[in-house]
Amino acid sequence: MIDRRDQGIPPFVHKKEQESDPEFDWETGEIPRTEVQIKAVRGGGPGGQAINTTSNNMEVRWHIGQSRVLTPEQKMALRAFAPSKITKADEIIFTCQSERSQKQNIEEALNRLNLLVRDALTPQAKRVETKKPRGVKAKEKRMDEADKKRKAGRGKVKNWD
Repeated sequence: MIDRRDQGIPPFVHKKEQESDPEFDWETGEIPRTEVQIKAVRGGGPGGQAINTTSNNMEVRWHIGQSRVLTPEQKMALRAFAPSKITKADEIIFTCQSERSQKQNIEEALNRLNLLVRDALTPQAKRVETKKPRGVKAKEKRMDEADKKRKAGRGKVKNWD
């Protein structure tokens, strides 16, 4: 093995080489923060001078194609689930300025992003077909619905022409 400390490479590079790729945490459903770009932006809308001087509007960007935690099939499912949320650069962008602190806005934007990914990657439960109830009340209710539809057209005629 080559000792890179002699070549002047900082020690944190060695740690980076040893780390494995982060994985998508299915229990909490969170994307690793290493894959997310966070940027503070000036907020808009009402608020007076405070909005004009503070950058508490937080923007969270996640590039789907460069993600190392999702498989290609999962990426395609995510793109099909929310095509309107994905930019031409294959990014999902969430912004949040509802809170006063940057930290709270970052957490809110990350929660929205993780919720979208969890919803897209969670398989839909198949509907179990049920039989019509055989009870007397259920039968009466179905008949009432049919009667309502049939009798709906029995009102006054508004236009004879």
